[in-house]
Amino acid sequence: MPVFRPIPVTVPAHGVAFAESMHGPGFRMAARADGFHKLIYVLHGRVTYAEPGGRAPVQAPAGSVLCVPAGTRHQLTDAAPPTLLLLCFSRGFLRREPGLAAAWNRLTAGPSACFRPGPAWGQRFGGLWRAGLVEQSGDLVGRDAALGAAAANILVSLARLPASAATDQARRRVEAVARDLAETFYESWSLERACARAGMSRRHFSQLFRTVTGRTFLEELTERRLAHAAQLLRAGRHSVLGAAFSSGYGDLSHFYRLFRARFGRPPGAWAAET
Repeated sequence: MPVFRPIPVTVPAHGVAFAESMHGPGFRMAARADGFHKLIYVLHGRVTYAEPGGRAPVQAPAGSVLCVPAGTRHQLTDAAPPTLLLLCFSRGFLRREPGLAAAWNRLTAGPSACFRPGPAWGQRFGGLWRAGLVEQSGDLVGRDAALGAAAANILVSLARLPASAATDQARRRVEAVARDLAETFYESWSLERACARAGMSRRHFSQLFRTVTGRTFLEELTERRLAHAAQLLRAGRHSVLGAAFSSGYGDLSHFYRLFRARFGRPPGAWAAET
């Protein structure tokens, strides 16, 4: 439902809140400062973000991210009626893990509060935000931990993007997918999923991916998975089935074929000899 003034947000004791704000025509926001940090993703529309007496105003079109530290006096003005997705979190949430504080400090230390990370990150954010909202609206065991994990993943993934990822060039989008693949190779990846994240055709994506990584998408995915499986087997604390599953393989016979082709021996024999 459209709103005509800022929505009230209360951050609970566990420190994380997800919210949506769809602005109606005539939306007005006076300059304000909140007692919590917030990350604002512009899903649709366009806003102007200003910090009265601080940074110069910036335009934030769809796909932009605004990082607003707690206590920062700021104001949003609609340029085109927007839909905003909010992640709000307390100072205490950042204090629980030094890495989260470092990620947030990196995001807020630059000359601008606005990032344009590209469609690959936007899709990842969308999935995490939806997961957070589902957890927030339910009462499943571990809900607070799941909310914290979703928020942490959002902050870390954004902080890991290089400054150059703010451009929307095709190569940068492919590089973002390659980084995502390196971190989540164990998930259900496919070329179709990678192309969708980059917002590109199979042919264009495949050409650029080989240029960026030196391998085809399937070669890169296989190498990441098999290297991880070998590491687990070498440590001696995982079965062949466990190493295969942990690396993203559900078909054990397929894993055996790939492992033998890569290392010259079946995984069990290879592990016994290393």
